[in-house]
Amino acid sequence: MLRLGLITFATCSLFTAAASGQTVGRKPIPKEPLEKYDNPPAIAAPALQISPAFTSQFGPYTSYQVNVDANGNNRIGDAANEPSICVDPTDGNKMSIGWRQFDSVLSNFRQAGFAYSTNGGSNWISPGVLQSNVFRSDPVLNSDTAGRFFYLSLLQTFFDDLWQSLTGGQSWALIAPADGGDKEWFTIDNTNSSGHGFQYQFWSTDGNNYGGRQFTRSINGGSTWLDPINIPNSPRWGTLDVDSDGNLFIGGVNLSTGGIWCARSTNAKNSAVVPTFDQSTAVNLGGDIVFSEPINPEGLVGQVFLTVDRSGTSTNNNIYMLASVQPSGFTTGSDVMFVRSTNGGTTFSAPHRINDDPVNHAKWHWFGTLSVAPNGRIDVVWFDTRNATNNTDSQLFYSYSIDGGNNWSANVAVSNSFNPFVGYPNQAKIGDYITVVSDNASANVAYAATFNGEEDIYYVRVSPAPTPIPDPCYSNFATAEGCDALGSLTTGAGNTALGWRSLFLDTTGSFNTGVGGGALALNNADSNTAVGVAALLLNTTGTQNTALGTDALVFNDSGSSNAATGYFALMNNTTGGSNAAMGDQALTANTSGNNNTAVGNLVLTNSETTSDHVCVGREAGSGITTANNNIIIGHHSGVHSVFGQESDRCFIDNISGAPVSAATAAMLMVDFDGRLGTITADGPNPGGFSLNGIRPQAIPDAAKQAMLDLQVQDLEATIAQQQQQIETLTVQLKKQTAQIQNVNAQLEMRKPSAKMILNEPKAVPSGRVYGQLEQ
Repeated sequence: MLRLGLITFATCSLFTAAASGQTVGRKPIPKEPLEKYDNPPAIAAPALQISPAFTSQFGPYTSYQVNVDANGNNRIGDAANEPSICVDPTDGNKMSIGWRQFDSVLSNFRQAGFAYSTNGGSNWISPGVLQSNVFRSDPVLNSDTAGRFFYLSLLQTFFDDLWQSLTGGQSWALIAPADGGDKEWFTIDNTNSSGHGFQYQFWSTDGNNYGGRQFTRSINGGSTWLDPINIPNSPRWGTLDVDSDGNLFIGGVNLSTGGIWCARSTNAKNSAVVPTFDQSTAVNLGGDIVFSEPINPEGLVGQVFLTVDRSGTSTNNNIYMLASVQPSGFTTGSDVMFVRSTNGGTTFSAPHRINDDPVNHAKWHWFGTLSVAPNGRIDVVWFDTRNATNNTDSQLFYSYSIDGGNNWSANVAVSNSFNPFVGYPNQAKIGDYITVVSDNASANVAYAATFNGEEDIYYVRVSPAPTPIPDPCYSNFATAEGCDALGSLTTGAGNTALGWRSLFLDTTGSFNTGVGGGALALNNADSNTAVGVAALLLNTTGTQNTALGTDALVFNDSGSSNAATGYFALMNNTTGGSNAAMGDQALTANTSGNNNTAVGNLVLTNSETTSDHVCVGREAGSGITTANNNIIIGHHSGVHSVFGQESDRCFIDNISGAPVSAATAAMLMVDFDGRLGTITADGPNPGGFSLNGIRPQAIPDAAKQAMLDLQVQDLEATIAQQQQQIETLTVQLKKQTAQIQNVNAQLEMRKPSAKMILNEPKAVPSGRVYGQLEQ
């Protein structure tokens, strides 16, 4: 559908206050063409008013200024918009961009600007314009399979002419007049069909010299053109393309009804006949093509883009249409909407919203355009105000699909923000379109922006989300991926750095792993592991630390053997060592305390210099600031209600005051080695109280028998040990007795015979009878 606004800027500004959500009728249709001659040529800015060409860097994306002079400098005071890009299919480094050139913002008199690049868009040269002081507008560029460039240009008379470059856009030569009219577009059949090399063109019914007829064809490279013919339903403000069989498709909007249409010709490739259109299909893009809205007061919010997949894959010959439309029933805002046909344009899918931000009808997603790579990837770019508080500052955004439009990548901003209202060339718009040409690796985008305070043309190359491949060629077993990662390494070995400036200053430190922006950025020590943005960021000489989580051990300087897992874990540690923190902000205040173990969120969160704690549980030990060597289990602050902070204590939460069952209770004891255990107390009944007033455990019979068996086993072992000792002593006594007897025998042999006198027997111990010798 189509909705048109009034031309004047003052009237357009009123739409900012329109209430969204109201169903409204279509706005009045312009009574004149979008392009017209109304200002004389301006006096060009003096040649000396130049500045270096502007380059705009946004993350990994670099936008290069295109509308420069012959020396590659920016011309101050001019303006440029409506860029169209073509790329040499035989050499992707060669490309050219054409645009509407305004030599001064004091006049909207425009010419056909052009520039070329021979190094893939990193540098641009603009020798001038196609013809000096000749009014031209609506540039459309294209290339054929041989690498020839073509430039279709609208004249003041509402006729077109076609130019050709055999030098990659460095110079151009006029081929011939090319019929045409306002808002013309053309394509070239680069397939192997019978229409190979044919050029097809269509234009608007306004600014039309042929009574509304709006289509023509050239079968000889643009030298001559078919007398224009009609297209069913008069689609305008759109584009056209061919499928792999050479069938032609045209997409556009009917300015009278607002309907969007896709027309097909299957015989335009037949040079022997005047083309006819055998099919015209109404297409629902979920909204209206709108003109003269606050975001682009005298221009379109977006035109209809149509392209065809010629990849030869499963998506071959799919037809894709896309436009920035204002959702039906709303009077402000726009979305980038996409549809596809898998049956030659007979039917189209339901519209799919490409911009993935939350629906907000105050936001503009405008100048949506698309292209298809030779491998079938669909690339879409557009201007987007989602990040602007004023709802008008815009960024270039990008999304792609690799499955024929079923699924789309997350939207990515690929440029800095710019003010689209700056630098109007006496015409309140930044053009009507931007363009993109895709190859198998990337998409080449030409767009207008005001980064340097003027309307200028920029080129940026955007790519599907790359999978970084670590460079395997670093010395000393190192791996680095990311801007300035391991940027200072000299002799350090076995380091891995992934992320912006990860291990940036490491020169001799070895066996470190840094993953995340700034991880271990200042480190020059050994055997540290940091995973997370700014993890171990300030570490310089500390070794054998492990940090997992954003800002984990971020301030650590020389502390070693620390382990931190969790957001802000051990964040403020500088010299403390052998600490282990696991949990959000665990030991976050610790600076020089050592040998602490903290498990749980906010554990020991206020401890700065204390040491030797073991704390487990959320906020365990959170009140400790001076005490040392405590064990805290549970959600206990570690501060006693009577004694306050003490060292060498143990706290276990959820025990005091908790009732227990008399049938299952047991007495807890601790021995001198710190071992814990339970005992039972014998008594007349298992429900009685022990001396400490604690009910003993009632022991089951099986448990009692087991205990008795253990006691018997202990007694038997004791008896066996004692028996062994007795036997050992008996053996020793026997040996001593034998020795004594031997000594006595030797003494007897050395002395003369003595007289034996028998005395009266006396009472002596049993088994002991002594004889008395007399000399």
